[in-house]
Amino acid sequence: MIIRRAIVEAVWVFLVVLTAMAFPHGVGSAQETPLKVTAIEVRGNKRIDESIIRGRLTLKPDEPYSSELIRDQLKLVYDMGFFEDVQIETEPIVGGVVVVVSVKEKPFIAEIVFDGNEELSDDKLQEKITVRGQSFLDQRQVKESAEKVKQAYQDDGFYNAQVVPIIQSVSEDRKRLTFYIKEGDRTKIETVDFPGARVVTKKELLKVMANREKVFLLSLWTDAGILKQEELQNDAERIKEVYMNKGYLNVQVSQPTIELTEDKEGLKLTFTVIEGEPYTWEEVAYRGNVIFEEAELRVGSKVIPGEVFQRVALREEVVRVTDLYGEKGYSFANVVPSISTDPEAKTAILTLNIEEGALMKIRRIRITGNDKTRDNVIRRELRVEEQQVIDTVGLRRSFQRLNNLNYFETVEILPKQVDKDEVDLEVKVKEKPTGSFSVGGGFSTLDQFVAIANVSEGNLFGRGYTVRVRGQLGQRRTLGLITLRDPSFRDSGVSLMASAFSTNTNFLTYEEERIGGSLTTGRPFSEFVRGSVTLFGEILDISNPAPGASQLILEQVGRQSSTGFRTTLVRDTRDFFLDPRTGWRHLVNFDYATPLLGGTNHFYKVFLDSLKYTPLFWDTRHMIRGRVGIVDGIGEKPTPVGELFFVGGINTMRGFKFGQAGPVTVDGDPQGATRELIINNEFIFPISAEAKLNGVLFFDYGEGFDSFDDIKLLDLKKSAGIEGRWISPFGPLRAAWGFVIDPEPGQRKSVFEFSVGSIF
Repeated sequence: MIIRRAIVEAVWVFLVVLTAMAFPHGVGSAQETPLKVTAIEVRGNKRIDESIIRGRLTLKPDEPYSSELIRDQLKLVYDMGFFEDVQIETEPIVGGVVVVVSVKEKPFIAEIVFDGNEELSDDKLQEKITVRGQSFLDQRQVKESAEKVKQAYQDDGFYNAQVVPIIQSVSEDRKRLTFYIKEGDRTKIETVDFPGARVVTKKELLKVMANREKVFLLSLWTDAGILKQEELQNDAERIKEVYMNKGYLNVQVSQPTIELTEDKEGLKLTFTVIEGEPYTWEEVAYRGNVIFEEAELRVGSKVIPGEVFQRVALREEVVRVTDLYGEKGYSFANVVPSISTDPEAKTAILTLNIEEGALMKIRRIRITGNDKTRDNVIRRELRVEEQQVIDTVGLRRSFQRLNNLNYFETVEILPKQVDKDEVDLEVKVKEKPTGSFSVGGGFSTLDQFVAIANVSEGNLFGRGYTVRVRGQLGQRRTLGLITLRDPSFRDSGVSLMASAFSTNTNFLTYEEERIGGSLTTGRPFSEFVRGSVTLFGEILDISNPAPGASQLILEQVGRQSSTGFRTTLVRDTRDFFLDPRTGWRHLVNFDYATPLLGGTNHFYKVFLDSLKYTPLFWDTRHMIRGRVGIVDGIGEKPTPVGELFFVGGINTMRGFKFGQAGPVTVDGDPQGATRELIINNEFIFPISAEAKLNGVLFFDYGEGFDSFDDIKLLDLKKSAGIEGRWISPFGPLRAAWGFVIDPEPGQRKSVFEFSVGSIF
């Protein structure tokens, strides 16, 4: 192209010289009149409209011609990105030159194909690439897109994936772009090293990290060993957190290096650590406080002089002080921590700089998103009111209460400042289905094969009413149940419930038919404490005692009835009932049946139940639960067998069959106990947060007795195992595999069980 242009310019100069020789008197005039561009032509374009190319040119007809200007036009057209070759020629004519722009368009991508991808879908890979179908082929974008596809595989753990782009002709100027992919095997993390780490063990650090080493067998069912690129930086921060909670204020943790192992089959992560020296707290100071005296702010402080520096204590102190102001109505108070250190003394001073802001009142509460649920059902759960001072603790509690209704997929409570001392409270909810209808069958370890029909509605008419009708037909149990409940009669907080039921259960040592009903009323005594009283009446028919059944069972064969009261007092501070992270629940239950109301039985039953959830690292948590129960007949009346405690099974002592962690017959069938003592320990860890699927490692300790005099605390029955829990759309599902520790002769060493229903 350059040679051709040089020839054209030489010819043009030659013509000018000839003209000067032929007309010697006109030489001066020719030099004063420069050549002009008389016309511009565009040639070779097929898909790109000529007007688009002309619009890119800065050269216009009747403008002076120059070689520098021509070079500029060449660059402008080439930079459009549509052409693989651009040439500009000049054709002399009388009065000037014609500029000809000749282009050769890039090939057109007719389609983009992914070949060999099994782990990642076409749609996911299409999101990663920058090159697009039905566009001009750009080699730079093709190369860039291949790298992005490879990176997508590496992010998903396929570190040895290979991606090769191939361009094939479909027609003369239409191409097919194919990304040939060789995925290989998912590369697992073989080792994680922490050079420089001395005061903290490798086990402690791996415990808090998202990227963990591959574990034999466990990696087949969990994500242990899979490289999570997006979590690498967070892992470095998690490592720092561990050190800073041990006092190492100046710890440094490098971004990790990622290498293939020598056999190219695994990965090695390396986090270099510079520990520094441990620091202790010297003091905590408060600046900017007017509403509270410094002495008031110090009460309950999480930062204690002389103790080891902990970043978690710093965060807790900021939250504590912020909540103090929030409880007083200063919801926009800003607490900013700053730390000053003494490198020689290895001490740290925490200063909390407080901007108190104005006292805020709630002007208006707006509720949105509740197409079905009535406003009053939502408002009665709120712990803040219009025209009152805003309370951040009350806001958190309001969120918990709305979430625990189980009417909504999401709940948001957002204060929006509308004046210097007023806010509007935006309560946004997204409703979810609260009714269900199901007909089906299944198998449970207690009931064996069952057929089930269930109709329930948890938010009837949008008023929060609960109605449930359930029928079950099984090998060991048949059940009919109708329940109606109003959780807050006329928004008073007083609940009302009526139930009617009929059951027939084979307890192996006897069969029980039970028909009855109950009326329950309950009311709150404080924010977390609630009590209820139930008036109940039921008829029981005991039949078919098994050989070896206890004398207690044999004495009660036939028809009997129970009438009386069941009272319950509960204090519950759990954050979310279906899947708690933190909080306590204490329950006291006292039942009393008396012949004065028409029944034949006379007994009392006391039940104490307490549990605690403690949040741990990586959304894991620990739960401990203790239960004690006593039931006895009064006077000469025996204890009804239907009120006995059957210890053993998925809801009491996992690893034991139903009732077999208590008194049994000579054949090993459960007889029930008048006393029970159970302690459950659980470590709960998430398997899939999105699917609401958790795993549980448990240790159960307890037994059923006929007298507390028989209890030997160190010799109670023990079991351990693993459990899966899924909060499914049709109710919580549990599957547990428990192993008996020190089984007795002839006793099963392990039991697998599952259930559908509330998590105990």
